[in-house]
Amino acid sequence: MNFFKPFGPTISKTTLSKNIIKNINGYCDDVITSKSKSKKLDHSKKLIGNVEQQFLITKSVFKKNIEKQILASIKEYYLKVPGVKVKKITIDSAWVVCQYAGDFNPPHIHRGNISGVGYLKIPNSIKNGNEKGLAGQISFMDGRVSMPRNSPPLVSHRQTFKPKVGDLFIFPSFLMHDVHPFRGDGERRSFSFNAFVDA
Repeated sequence: MNFFKPFGPTISKTTLSKNIIKNINGYCDDVITSKSKSKKLDHSKKLIGNVEQQFLITKSVFKKNIEKQILASIKEYYLKVPGVKVKKITIDSAWVVCQYAGDFNPPHIHRGNISGVGYLKIPNSIKNGNEKGLAGQISFMDGRVSMPRNSPPLVSHRQTFKPKVGDLFIFPSFLMHDVHPFRGDGERRSFSFNAFVDA
């Protein structure tokens, strides 16, 4: 696990197992191709993003496929960052975000103490660097900005990552972040989760 501390809050980055990527993509494909499952699991009204489709990961699917690695990653984060041993982790919610050209997530925060995002599919235009600027990337932001605006910054307030399939980011739930729109063909698929931690 790698740790990034461009400002106060720390962001960690690790890699999802190939089995998780395969199994959760299979779950997603099953939901997407079923009108009844898509409707039943739809989570778009509870999320801020302007995206094609957002749906819940059921508790049973999460427990069977993702939980072990997520819990281990959260425990490692707490041990390395604040230096405390976690007593209990409660996953509050987990969901999938399917984004296509023009979709985006504006700046927002999450519920809970700790959150994460894992990447399942990335369009070729993002992978191959054909997008302009920050298109398709995720940015984390601290609230401070260096003034005046025309001088070199005295504090770093934004850290941006170009995601790859298998990337898993863990970060404090209060940390503001956004996802930039892209123009190319294909799906940018990720899952997110929120958790409450007793330490």
